[in-house]
Amino acid sequence: MRQSRRTLLMALSTAPHLRAGAIGVRRDDGVLRVLPPSDFHFLEGQTLRKLQDGAGLVFTMQLSISNDQFRTIARRQVERFVVSFDLWEEKFAAVRLGLVKHQQSHLTRDAAERFLFDHTGIALYGLAAGEPHWIRAELRADEPRDSAGFLLDPSVTLSRLVEWFGRSQRGEALRWSIDRGPFRLHEVER
Repeated sequence: MRQSRRTLLMALSTAPHLRAGAIGVRRDDGVLRVLPPSDFHFLEGQTLRKLQDGAGLVFTMQLSISNDQFRTIARRQVERFVVSFDLWEEKFAAVRLGLVKHQQSHLTRDAAERFLFDHTGIALYGLAAGEPHWIRAELRADEPRDSAGFLLDPSVTLSRLVEWFGRSQRGEALRWSIDRGPFRLHEVER
């Protein structure tokens, strides 16, 4: 039995964990960065409505790299961002939180989404260039009040973030996951 496109889209929009197409990877000064597929968008639907209603959203992006199809994780990097929407200009602003903050405003939707990916990467040091690797980018969106200040606290440890990332908060969190593999680091373009 074939579902209508509308039914399928409704089912996907309410899914707590959505997968899109495969991601690209690039090397950037000893860091592996993710290039999302052109059809991957997270500033739409429910997240866009929240932003247009004046809410700033906290996005947590986690990159994980594995040598064994994610049975174990060789390395992980977690970054936190706040994205907001200027109603008058109809543009986005994004800020990477942490010790070294990066921010940019007057962004289109595509540029705001790319900002999160451009500011998250995994150090290549110690990873075997000739062995197969798999990489996964996971993204989670929450309103700052849902996080009770947890996400905005710069002293949050990586282990606490990983624990937080793995659990749902009142079922309201929006999540996306995209991955790629296997690939070899010496084949990745700079």
